[in-house]
Amino acid sequence: MVAKAETTKSKQVLGDVIFELQNHSDSLRWFLTYERLAELLEIRKEECIRKIYSFRASQPQMSLSGGFHEVDGDYLIDFLSKELDVDYVPAEFLRSGIFFSERPLYELRESYKALIQTTIENHKLDKELLLLLAAATVDFDDAVDSYLMDKFEIEFFVGRAINMFIDLRKIKTEFGAEAFLKDYLMALVPTKILNFRDITKEFRDRTYYEIFGRIREAKKKKKKTKQKINLELEQLLTFFQLGEDATIADIKKKFKELMKKYHPDINKKGEEMTKKIILKYNRLMVLMAEGN
Repeated sequence: MVAKAETTKSKQVLGDVIFELQNHSDSLRWFLTYERLAELLEIRKEECIRKIYSFRASQPQMSLSGGFHEVDGDYLIDFLSKELDVDYVPAEFLRSGIFFSERPLYELRESYKALIQTTIENHKLDKELLLLLAAATVDFDDAVDSYLMDKFEIEFFVGRAINMFIDLRKIKTEFGAEAFLKDYLMALVPTKILNFRDITKEFRDRTYYEIFGRIREAKKKKKKTKQKINLELEQLLTFFQLGEDATIADIKKKFKELMKKYHPDINKKGEEMTKKIILKYNRLMVLMAEGN
C-alpha cells in the first residue's frame, strides 16, 4: 500500500514539474529555479539545494546557477529520476514536448535516413532522364543529385520524418516541438551527419549498374591537407571567447555560462542576446560536426 502511494506521489510531482516547465516554455526555452523545484518536490529549499549538490558530485560537468535551464535538461531528468525513484522520467519529458535528449534525436535522424532510402527504393526510375543528366555532367553523383532534387524535396522528407516521430512518440506539439525538430534536422542536412549522398549510396550504385551495365568503381580518396580554420568558425569561436583548439565540451560549457548570464528569466534585458547566443551556438555546433 505504501509503495503504491509513493508511486502515485511520484507521478503527481513529475506531472507538476512538467506542467511548470510547459507554462514557462518559450520555443523550448525554460528555466526552473531551485526554489521553485523545492516547492514542487514539497521539501525545504535548503534540503533541495543539498540534494542538488550531492547529485552534482556524480555530474562534474553540471554547473550550479540557481536553477535548471533547457540546456540542463538531461541533468534535471536524471535528478528527478533519482529523487522520485522512477524510470519513466525521460519518456514523460519527451511526450511533454519540452525537451529532447540525444537518444530520441538520434532515432529521429535514423528515421529520416530510413524514410529517404525506402522512398527512393520504391521509386520507379526514369532512366531516360537520368541518362540525359549523366551525359551532361562529369560526375555521376552530380547527375543523381539533380535527378533526385527534381523528383523529391528535402523538406518533404524532413516534415514526414518529424510527423512520424511525433505520432509514434505521442509528443505534444503546442510548446514548439515541431518547429524545434524541423530546425534541428534542417541544420544537420548540409553536414556529414545527414549527408545526402551517403544516405542514397545504395540507390546511386544500383542505378549506375542499371544504366551502364557495370558496377561503378569506388572513388579514390584524396589526401586531406590540413586547412586553416575557416573565417566563420573563427568568428564564432571568438564570440564565445574560445580558441581554435576548443572542444565540443568547451563550447557547451561556455554556452551554458552565457545562457545563465543573459537568459530573460535572470536578465530582463537579455532576450535579444539570448537569441543571438542560441543561433551562434547552433551554427558553431554544425561547423564542428562538419570538422571545419
